[in-house]
Amino acid sequence: MEPLIDLLQSEKSGERERGAWYLDEAHPPADRMADVIIKLADDPVSNCRWRFVAYVTNSRLYSDAIADRLAACLLDLDLYVRAKTIFWAVVANDKKFAHFSEAVLTGAGTMLYKFRNPESAGFWRDSERKRAARGIEIAQRLRAGESVTSIRESMPEEDSFSFDWLASLSHAIKRALERRAAIAGAAPGP
Repeated sequence: MEPLIDLLQSEKSGERERGAWYLDEAHPPADRMADVIIKLADDPVSNCRWRFVAYVTNSRLYSDAIADRLAACLLDLDLYVRAKTIFWAVVANDKKFAHFSEAVLTGAGTMLYKFRNPESAGFWRDSERKRAARGIEIAQRLRAGESVTSIRESMPEEDSFSFDWLASLSHAIKRALERRAAIAGAAPGP
């Protein structure tokens, strides 16, 4: 595991990217990798950021710090990172999704803009808030069982890549919804 951690913490972007790709192969214990994985979310290389989201999805690792990084990934300019984060939100359990949604809607993950003109900063903050809320709404509607096609038609401001990628995962989304329904059905009553 040490060689993997060394790759993930390397100063060289190519080595960090290679380490990120090895995460699925090695599947290291989540509790020992949390601090290292969080750094991937802030990496300038987008492949590292989406590997962060993939690892969090597969390992079910979650904390306040990870929620903040996931919120930033929801706002990522790389559409693949954004789409993977929306998928994470769809398959996350109800408690994690509620916590994540609250964090996103209260501004977690937003950038600090330093413009001379306060109106410019306000414009970008408003744009980010709308984009964050749209990501949460997409995840909520998918979690409720609505089709990607239906959501796409009612949300033309979202990039089509996100919807295309989510549509390609329709079977995984359906399985996650069925699993959640089965767990809810097995839960003891009040």
